[in-house]
Amino acid sequence: MSAEASTLYVSARPILTDTDARLRRAAEPVAALDDAVVHDAAALAATLSAFRRRHGYGRAIAAPQIGIARRMLALDLGAGPIVLVNPEITWRSDETFELWDDCFSVPDRLVRVRRHRSISLDYRDAQFRRRRWERLPSDLAELLQHEIDHLDGVLMTDRAAGPDSIRPMSERARLVDAQRPAHRLSLDRIVEASHRIDPAFVQSPQFVSAPLSQALNCTLMLKVETVNPIRSFKGRGADYFVARRVDAGDRRALICASAGNFGQALACAGSKYDIPVVVFAARNANALKIERMRALGADVRLEGADFDAAKDAARLLARAVGTDLVEDGLAPAISEGAGTIALELLARDDAYDAVVVPLGNGALINGMARWIKAVSPATRVVGVVASGATAMAESWRAGRSIERARTDTIADGIAVRVPVREALADMQGLVDDVLAVDDDVLIDAMRRVHAHHGLVIEPAGAAGLAALIAHAPLFAQQRVATVLAGGNLTAPQVRCWLVG
Repeated sequence: MSAEASTLYVSARPILTDTDARLRRAAEPVAALDDAVVHDAAALAATLSAFRRRHGYGRAIAAPQIGIARRMLALDLGAGPIVLVNPEITWRSDETFELWDDCFSVPDRLVRVRRHRSISLDYRDAQFRRRRWERLPSDLAELLQHEIDHLDGVLMTDRAAGPDSIRPMSERARLVDAQRPAHRLSLDRIVEASHRIDPAFVQSPQFVSAPLSQALNCTLMLKVETVNPIRSFKGRGADYFVARRVDAGDRRALICASAGNFGQALACAGSKYDIPVVVFAARNANALKIERMRALGADVRLEGADFDAAKDAARLLARAVGTDLVEDGLAPAISEGAGTIALELLARDDAYDAVVVPLGNGALINGMARWIKAVSPATRVVGVVASGATAMAESWRAGRSIERARTDTIADGIAVRVPVREALADMQGLVDDVLAVDDDVLIDAMRRVHAHHGLVIEPAGAAGLAALIAHAPLFAQQRVATVLAGGNLTAPQVRCWLVG
């Protein structure tokens, strides 16, 4: 039984304050997962949940704060409590910074402390599986340093930095809340989306591929997003976006640009709600995708030499008719709809070392990463671009938008040359790495999944698997998941890439 599930049966405990001598004792390591440890973990999670319900905030609590002398802490990053057992800092950045800190056990004061900008952790999860959490962003690094101090019998008041370093709790909103980053994508809306998205798109198949696992020296879970009316994950985000727009009373025409899959998704959702859809696509767009967009009722207009040129034309029309351009990667609801893939992937409480996904405009990776990092923060989220379309990778590394004059790849679904700035910002603190793959490896990945599982996957949809092939040593002996994100190929493409 997980600690979160056990909170249904275990009561919250009182939180000790700084006058209690038990807070000054170092906690003992947990030697094994027995019934007593499971019960204490559940009590810790229940106490954190109760505090959050009562006060509206609270991200973590350490076991000594409720009188349990074990090296355990509970963490709630917005999707429910998770328990870290025997956390140990394995690396600290040289860079430090000061911040105002608060603590359940020092309820009347704020303290300015100095923390390392980043740390890495080893710990065991609630099932006592060994996990490694690398290079935490600063907001989580400072939080975990605070909680591990509790395990060592150290209070934040011991870390007071400089004069005037203690302030009353009444200044919390100004000194604490204002410094903590808020994210554009909502975990609550990802949960809502999982219940609202058309059933045709949710609960997609996922399974461990034995032949691919053996070939790649890892345990590989495939999440198949092609068994739906449009053969793509895009139906999730489009359906949720249009549903929320209709809820708000907005029934204006939907105008977008697409390489084909998002256009199909928006056309499908528009048809469901009887809203007209106009899709701009490049003049050389996939003929099958164009045909299917039109079959779904979209007004498809071919403009420009590539996707981003088509987007410029779509933006001009949206301005002319007085509506908003529906931009994949920009609208939060589209990313939140894609986030339901991660919700399903992690629902079995599997411990993934990495989740590897295609990176186009960012809706897929950002929605998934938002959920993954709240439920399994040690899981690395890795994006994959085509070697001939690296604008998103370069922009993510630079921390600013870098545009390219052209792209050169068969993977039209991730052939981005003008990044969405908001999507780049969403990636910060959530995405751990971005890898590039050549077109020949994309074809290899498509052929392997077709040969072993009979699945027709397009180049962009196979990018995650391609990265596992091209960069196999990075994932050796690990438990990894990837999304097969789309499967729209023309008959000549099937003959060329899968049969030839």
